[in-house]
Amino acid sequence: MKDLTSTSFGYLIAFLLPGMFGLYALSFWFPQVELLLHPVLNPDTTVGPSLVFLLIALGMGLCLSAARFFLFEQFLCRKHHLPPNVFALLTADGKLAPFKAVVDEHYRYHQFYGGCAVALWILFLGWWHGQDWMISEQVSYRGLGFILLETLFVVSGRDSFIKFIKRGRTIVTGEQHTK
Repeated sequence: MKDLTSTSFGYLIAFLLPGMFGLYALSFWFPQVELLLHPVLNPDTTVGPSLVFLLIALGMGLCLSAARFFLFEQFLCRKHHLPPNVFALLTADGKLAPFKAVVDEHYRYHQFYGGCAVALWILFLGWWHGQDWMISEQVSYRGLGFILLETLFVVSGRDSFIKFIKRGRTIVTGEQHTK
């Protein structure tokens, strides 16, 4: 029987959590999104608004994943990739199960960190746009906090992706990837 727990957790951290963060970030730009968040935060909320929110957050997570793909996989980590025939190589010798484990252990976390890095930009720019442009100590601290958190997300996302590629390549080809 398939292990639904690790698969479900992987999708939760890869798409749903960044999607929720992305919706919150969009609320700084669009007041209508903030209205969507109110029923979910209400203690008397029924299943309907929560389900609609989760579906919208999932869609937002998929959109963030597209941006993450271009930012990380096509730009920041463009030199790191699996062999072009990776799926053909996975069919032999029971390599699919270990490869799926590497996806769950590294790639899903890469998706989370990368999606949050993109959503954090949306949040910061929306927050910055709403400021009265008066430089204050609070603005300086929040700007520094943004830089530190964004650096953490980008470095963690890049590191998780590179580890995924290295371990995936080792499973598929048997060779150690030293770059």
